[in-house]
Amino acid sequence: MSLSGDFSTMPLPDLLQWLAMSQKTGILILQRGDVVKEIYFRDGKIISSSSNDPREFFGQFLLAYGKISEEDLLAAFKKQAQTGIKLGRLLVMDGHLSEDDVQRFLRIKAEEAIYDLFLWEDGDFKFFNDVPSQANHVPIAMDVTSILMEGTRRADEWARIRKIFPSQETIVSIIPENLTREILADPLYNRMIQLMESPRRILDLCLMFHSNDFAVNKTLYDMYSIGIIGVVRAAEEKALSHMSPEEHIRLLCNHGLKQFNAGEYEACVETFKQAKTLDPNNALAETMIHKAFGELKHTLVSDVFTIEHVPYLQKSLHELNDMTFTPQENYIISRINGVNTVQAILRLSPIQELQALMIFKRLAKDGFIGFLPPSEESTGP
Repeated sequence: MSLSGDFSTMPLPDLLQWLAMSQKTGILILQRGDVVKEIYFRDGKIISSSSNDPREFFGQFLLAYGKISEEDLLAAFKKQAQTGIKLGRLLVMDGHLSEDDVQRFLRIKAEEAIYDLFLWEDGDFKFFNDVPSQANHVPIAMDVTSILMEGTRRADEWARIRKIFPSQETIVSIIPENLTREILADPLYNRMIQLMESPRRILDLCLMFHSNDFAVNKTLYDMYSIGIIGVVRAAEEKALSHMSPEEHIRLLCNHGLKQFNAGEYEACVETFKQAKTLDPNNALAETMIHKAFGELKHTLVSDVFTIEHVPYLQKSLHELNDMTFTPQENYIISRINGVNTVQAILRLSPIQELQALMIFKRLAKDGFIGFLPPSEESTGP
């Protein structure tokens, strides 16, 4: 037997509670946009979870907690490709982590993937009975009641945070005169302060911190509460359209279909994402986003641009500083050094792979970056 629906018909807390009370065993698959998460149950208890969100990958958690550097992670990925040894084991062998560290952060990773679900405003789910957990999943044995309590607490806290920081586009800055020796001694605050040498969008900080939205916003909220950061500019709300939501959605969908038929797949994705923002359950928008992404996969890379190529900047840093980029574009540009391959940057990045490839293509088309051919080392014999 399987169960399916969305959060409008069965909110996440009700869904988890039902699975727990029914003592279900199986897999719960949840999806919002491109993000898919899996939660495994045994007799009504959560025993493991997984996520395809790059921000919730093991390496990203280690970067977020400052346990390793990007250089350490790149070196480990390179060894992993050569040896097939798991990332955690390699990091232990190289002296970056202890065995206890690996288990602790794998558990944190699994738990955070679940807690993040409580911040989803919409989502679809499917539950399949009697599907066993994968052997490589970390057992966490969590009681649903404790999950509900912590998840609800975070949702309430998120609502308070959003009153101060209305969106990820909110710009914040340090108030230097309020910094104290005690504040600078705090590793988390100190690390955040170092990233804020100039006013930053919160989304930029999330990418630079390699962390999820809640963790970064919570840290910033705490810093705001004690007076060491201020809001420079909150994102302006878009003016309401004169047309009805239904008419707006219909026009967006028609426009998106024209873009798809014209081969404008990237624009098509953005148009249908706007439609889904207005109507999260719009089946046409969901279908067309997946179809457009499928077409994009065939057009993003070519003989000129493959994941083995090495991107380099075609503009000076001074020129780039005078231009406006999205937070995701800023992140990609900041990792281009003429040495790292596209693949290396993709593996470091907390951005979905397809979105990152779209950014590479866009930056190349606009003349900001070029590509060096793969080295013999990266292509192999």
